[in-house]
Amino acid sequence: MTTAKIVSKNTSAFFGASVIFLAITSAWNIGNLWLLDITVQQRWTVGMGIVSAMFAVVVVSKVVRDKEEANDFVNGIRNARYEEVLANAPAPGLGHL
Repeated sequence: MTTAKIVSKNTSAFFGASVIFLAITSAWNIGNLWLLDITVQQRWTVGMGIVSAMFAVVVVSKVVRDKEEANDFVNGIRNARYEEVLANAPAPGLGHL
């Protein structure tokens, strides 16, 4: 029976690209808010909406990732059980050993 190794599927390059994308998106939104011809109160209100939307996207993506990791974990347990059953089962036609 083999032992499964837990391996991270995300590389440091993926994490770095995510941080860079978040920084670029934040800078872009701040620049757009600065160029809008609206009052300061409206700017802060729109800015809070953008920040809330960005955090919501992060939360939803983490929930989806955690769900996929949980499914992988459950499938790994099922595979281990199947391997154990197959390892302990007698060969067909030989009866019990």
